Amino acid sequence: MNNHILFFASLLLMVSNAACAKPNDPAPADIEDLFKGYFRESMELSPETASSLGLTPEMGYPVNNDKLDDDSEEALERTYAMNRKYRKWLKSYDPQKLTPSQKADAELLAWQLDRILDGYKYRYHNYVVTPMQGAHATLVTVLTEYHNISDRQDALDYLSRLEKISRRLDQSAVRMRQQFHKGIYPTAGIFQHIGQMMSEFVAVPPDSCLYYTSLSGRIGPLNDISKAEKTEMLEKAQKTVAESIYPAYRRYISQLQELGAKAGQDLGVWKLPDGDKYYRYCLRKHTSTRLTPEEIHRLGLKEVARIQAEAKILLDSLGIKDKPTFGEMMNDYRQMVNSPENKDKFTYSVTPNGKRQVIDDYQAIIDKTWERLPAVFSLIPKTKVSAQPVPQYKEASGSTYYEPGSLDGRRQGTFYVNQGWLPLKPNMATLTYHEAIPGHHFQIALQQEMPDNRIFKALFFIPGFGEGWALYSERLAKEQGWLPDIYSRLGYLNSELFRAVRLVLDTGIHQKKWTLEQSAKYMQDNMGWSSYGELGRYGVWPGQACSYKVGELKIVELREKARSKLGSKFDIKEFHRMVLQQGSIPLEMLEKLTDDFIKKRNI
Repeated sequence: MNNHILFFASLLLMVSNAACAKPNDPAPADIEDLFKGYFRESMELSPETASSLGLTPEMGYPVNNDKLDDDSEEALERTYAMNRKYRKWLKSYDPQKLTPSQKADAELLAWQLDRILDGYKYRYHNYVVTPMQGAHATLVTVLTEYHNISDRQDALDYLSRLEKISRRLDQSAVRMRQQFHKGIYPTAGIFQHIGQMMSEFVAVPPDSCLYYTSLSGRIGPLNDISKAEKTEMLEKAQKTVAESIYPAYRRYISQLQELGAKAGQDLGVWKLPDGDKYYRYCLRKHTSTRLTPEEIHRLGLKEVARIQAEAKILLDSLGIKDKPTFGEMMNDYRQMVNSPENKDKFTYSVTPNGKRQVIDDYQAIIDKTWERLPAVFSLIPKTKVSAQPVPQYKEASGSTYYEPGSLDGRRQGTFYVNQGWLPLKPNMATLTYHEAIPGHHFQIALQQEMPDNRIFKALFFIPGFGEGWALYSERLAKEQGWLPDIYSRLGYLNSELFRAVRLVLDTGIHQKKWTLEQSAKYMQDNMGWSSYGELGRYGVWPGQACSYKVGELKIVELREKARSKLGSKFDIKEFHRMVLQQGSIPLEMLEKLTDDFIKKRNI
């Protein structure tokens, strides 16, 4: 689910010129008005987020589809001012006068605001540009995927947004340079990678640019625009791309080249001002625990050893053993499943038919899993999910991910499959359980469908819970026997091992000052492959890679605690209901909910 997490994480810190209420204004008398007000002001400050969520004017919230976010220094300060105001207001309510649901959501909002405000001292530390986020990536996604075009006004709004891209990129460039002067910048390789991506983007003629083709492809069927006006719109779009957007991209590329020539190769945030404290803040934000870097590193080493020991038993049964490193054993396994005699059994042909079959097979896994859900869940979402190819322009990223449905219902929850790298068949079930059901789609769709779900919660995805739940879903599938053979079970263990290795690498890079080469060797020795792109992700997104395993292990710990305390009264369906019914919450809150769950069922 990486893309949409990054999208919201970056947009929450980008704002427009909308005016906020004065800090000394009194809190709303009804806390429900506070919840709505926070969401309303957030939407006023970030029209890009409003588009991503699928807001419409009929919902009663600001929708400025003709605008982009303001990425200036002044706008960043306004964002923090708004969050301070709402945190102060939350303290004025008597918890005893709130309903249980209001009390829980007030606690959730307070926790999230505390993390945002704790990060004020590190407001320059979040890299402006990375391979996964930044204006170069966000703008394309907003315009081509999130901006709906169903009538003439939508098309006019799109054209208005195109004209604002140049300003938005220039603002991002200013912030990047400010960061650099403060000694805050990623590795030289990141600058080079983004520069290459953007250079390829502007290498095509303006009428082949995504900003142009996205408009031309969508206004064609519209009946409320005359043929002449459609031609005029497309001419305007082409001119904007050629005379405004492309020059802004080239200015941005030039700055990337200039700064990249001065950047070093150190991955970790230890190199930044107050880097060690910043890393602890990142771990707190992403895992929603108080685990220290050293504790997480030891946990990772322990989990790596445990998972490898379990996998070795299965590998041994296939005749794969006696290698110096586990990575070499996994390479032998991959050679076996990719061998000519096993090709049809385990792999797909890299052809249009093969790619279509991948999507069909993922959908078949989803459909089969829906039938199995009642065995372990009493709370099941109504909203379905489908497997679809990723947009072609994202294939080079290698990402396969889940995208939640929009609030207006126009965009359904989608499991996006990257067909640039076709999967091994035994690995597909585990990935489906993580990204679709009972993982990300299951959890997010349930949150959206809960009768007392408050819309402000759509702004927050707490990785320790969300990614922890998705990884727990993989484990649950294994426990329930949804992995039918040794190969699919090895696929699961490989996925689990990947997340355990991340604990070691993230803390190794950011706390132990591991080099790129040292980190790559650890990956190779313990998984059988390494990726500088993957390591670059950890370098620019400190702490996030730890959220998966930390969250999964906490959910398992709480489940076993409930099972032990309740004995015959324990019901896994009701445990899952308790975990999911509040939506994405800090693991600290989940611990309290579990204690209450145990007390109530023990009465």
